[in-house]
Amino acid sequence: MLRIMPLLATLCVVAAAPAIAGDLPDKLTFGYEYEGEVDASPKACEATVREVVEWSDEDVKRATADVCAARKAHVDAYAALQQSYKEFAQTFGADTRLSTGEAVQHFQQLVKECIDHKTGITTGGHNIALDIIPNQIASECLALGKRLLDEETAWYKAPAETHTRLSP
Repeated sequence: MLRIMPLLATLCVVAAAPAIAGDLPDKLTFGYEYEGEVDASPKACEATVREVVEWSDEDVKRATADVCAARKAHVDAYAALQQSYKEFAQTFGADTRLSTGEAVQHFQQLVKECIDHKTGITTGGHNIALDIIPNQIASECLALGKRLLDEETAWYKAPAETHTRLSP
């Protein structure tokens, strides 16, 4: 029994320890449809447009540009968020006083909930909007997440005397 007590104490301390850098994923994942798989190439955009509408070539050309713009914004927002996360993880990951791993899990959930929320309050559109709207929603929520990470990282890096709150 005396041998087990130190082992149990160690396990309790380890289980209660705040997250450290090793607990953080290399890349964020949110779990929404087509995450990380959006093809913003003109060929893919045109294929989608032609699949959903039977318009003149000129109208298809304009619609393809609109679909590609929405997809590109989504792809760019996803990449920008991942880049912000790398800096966030480097900044917060080594601070063992924090529950950074848990915070990252909540952050991923926050972005996913934003997407679900916005999806829930749209009719989904028709024609090419069936493709444009989900990409717009994702880019808006990813941009929101990026701003949050950037603000938290900047706050943490700022001199302590400039902090206007007790913790990040």
